[in-house]
Amino acid sequence: MGELETEYGEQMDFRIIPAAETALAAEEIESFGFTALRHGLVTFSAAGEPVGKLPGHNYGREEIVTAIEAALATN
Repeated sequence: MGELETEYGEQMDFRIIPAAETALAAEEIESFGFTALRHGLVTFSAAGEPVGKLPGHNYGREEIVTAIEAALATN
């Protein structure tokens, strides 16, 4: 994520939520559809709406960049 933050950091805010904080957010996790996996990546528009959801860890740079570009396109 550090490399992507360097690339897109001026256009987008990157936040990694620690496991302890994630564990307290069961309702949010459920709203993103990550209940069984308990983790994933969500991209948001500038308005705070979820634009992209990548559950688990079964994705790579290409999928993350696609999600970032989709979020940036909503602005």
